[in-house]
Amino acid sequence: MPKIKASLTTGQEPTEGGIYKILSVEEVKTAIQGYSAYRVVLEPEKRKGDDRNVYATMLWSREVAGVRSKLGAFMAAFLDFTGDEDAAADTDNWLNHTVRFIKWQPRDRQIQVLA
Repeated sequence: MPKIKASLTTGQEPTEGGIYKILSVEEVKTAIQGYSAYRVVLEPEKRKGDDRNVYATMLWSREVAGVRSKLGAFMAAFLDFTGDEDAAADTDNWLNHTVRFIKWQPRDRQIQVLA
């Protein structure tokens, strides 16, 4: 019998309408294809019950990001918040900020930086 050479992810995508604090942003490269991405790890503002999930999303790196893509939604939100394109593009400036996921559907993403 063949063995599956994959592991299950320990992260869960944030949900539409949720409010989260950004804990970390890590630049990663996929092992097989070598794709570049930014892994954003988040903590919900309010956990429900015994929720101990790690919330994370991958922002796939590209030269031009549509405003409704995951990467574009983060960049646009931080541009609105900071008013400075360079500051918005520096993921160190995202840390410890609270964001609301207004829309979080494929090709229709929008977040807002609250604090």
